Amino acid sequence: MKIRRVQPSPILQKKLRVAAYARVSVDTLHHSLAAQVSYYSSLIQKNPTWEYAGVYADEGITGTSTAHRTEFKRLIADCNAGKIDLVLVKSISRFARDTVDCLNTVRQLKEKGIAVRFERENIDSTSEDGELLLTLLASFAQEESRSIGDNIRWGVRRRFAEGIPNGHKAPYGYTWDGEMFRIVPAEGKIVKEIFRRYLAGESAYAIAKTLAGRGITGRQGRPIEQTTVKDILSNISYTGTMALQKNYISEGHIRKRNKGELPLYLVDGVFEPLVSKDDFDKAQEIRKMRAAQSGNRNPVLMPFSGMVKCGCCGGGFSRRTAGKYRRWGCNTRERKGSTACDSRPIKEEELVAAVRTVMEKDDFDVAELRRKVLKIVIHGDRIDFHLVNRRIKKTARIYNGQRGSNPFTNKVYCASCGSKCERDTWTKGTKVWACSQPRTKCRLRRLPESELKEAVASFFGNSCEGQIVQNVERIVISDDEVIFQLKEGGAYRWQRQCG
Repeated sequence: MKIRRVQPSPILQKKLRVAAYARVSVDTLHHSLAAQVSYYSSLIQKNPTWEYAGVYADEGITGTSTAHRTEFKRLIADCNAGKIDLVLVKSISRFARDTVDCLNTVRQLKEKGIAVRFERENIDSTSEDGELLLTLLASFAQEESRSIGDNIRWGVRRRFAEGIPNGHKAPYGYTWDGEMFRIVPAEGKIVKEIFRRYLAGESAYAIAKTLAGRGITGRQGRPIEQTTVKDILSNISYTGTMALQKNYISEGHIRKRNKGELPLYLVDGVFEPLVSKDDFDKAQEIRKMRAAQSGNRNPVLMPFSGMVKCGCCGGGFSRRTAGKYRRWGCNTRERKGSTACDSRPIKEEELVAAVRTVMEKDDFDVAELRRKVLKIVIHGDRIDFHLVNRRIKKTARIYNGQRGSNPFTNKVYCASCGSKCERDTWTKGTKVWACSQPRTKCRLRRLPESELKEAVASFFGNSCEGQIVQNVERIVISDDEVIFQLKEGGAYRWQRQCG
């Protein structure tokens, strides 16, 4: 009997798909983020056992919460989709300064076999003592963040009490020369003209229209609008008086208008005035008088004023008009963009129809609305009516695919180039979603909206438009598949039809 020894074949080691997460705060220089991205890109690609899976970077966003970090959420979604095996992070404080957020995320990834490696602390989340060390150090990072925030707020408020502004952002008409606000002659003339014409009886709208017709622009290079004129008319700074602590940052890191929660400091004679105190006071009286005269002109507008709230951030909704188009939108989103609030505006006609449905009335009864409803909360998929009897009545939002009512608006992206996809009309009136880039730059195969709806129905069921708005972060399409990335993490994949 002859025995031969067979040598085992070498086992091919699978490369780890490695990604990195970087973040800098609002007070950190831009090149700091660029340096982090460059460092991690080079580090990953130099390691022969690693496969580069990308660098995810958030700029100018606080680490105290993961709620508004879009790149962080995209990283987690890609991890849940099975695209990443290892995540590199500079330190725990760059990942999250909230202990609960940090541990929950790390545990979620650990369950999927994905390790998080913190370089500064030399912690690997998958090691035996990794989670214990992570818990202790994350708690320290959270307490450090709270302490720093308290010290900053105390310093700002102390400066306010001493009449020292926090920053040197000059209003229109002035510039900061390093020591004081100085009048910009051309802009100063416009400010004086606005007050003069307003006191002479012209409306803010008429003034803005005249200035825009002359090519007068604001600081951003856009024509001066009615809202700009109103802001100038209400700004006491033009009298040479500086109002300090008009706004403040709450414990939840939300910027709020100071309505008596904190002292308001008025510092007179800080810089040269453009308007006399008497003229400014006269302008305020005119504004109050005109507001009182026009307050009840619109029977639909007034019942909703102050009642409509955002179900996403808790802020108020305000009425916007564009020709015959009337809608109500979140003030936070309008001011700060979709990163601050991901709410969807609602047509006024839909809001009125919802009132009729909830009240079980054919007519829009203003008196009954005010008598029975405390507030109306707008969510992505529904409208909640909070009644005076503490009950909540709910009705589904309408998404019929028309302008302002398409559930896919601002959610569809191209997998090839990363650009946003737009809705378009193709052959025989077929509605399709296509990359916004020219066909010479991106050849993404157009996706029929009917196929997109079929994909949605397979995951979320029929009549699910509201769920798309409420639960889906983005929809990424390629030539082969459609990926639904969820806001809470995770993703669904749909194989595209041949054609």
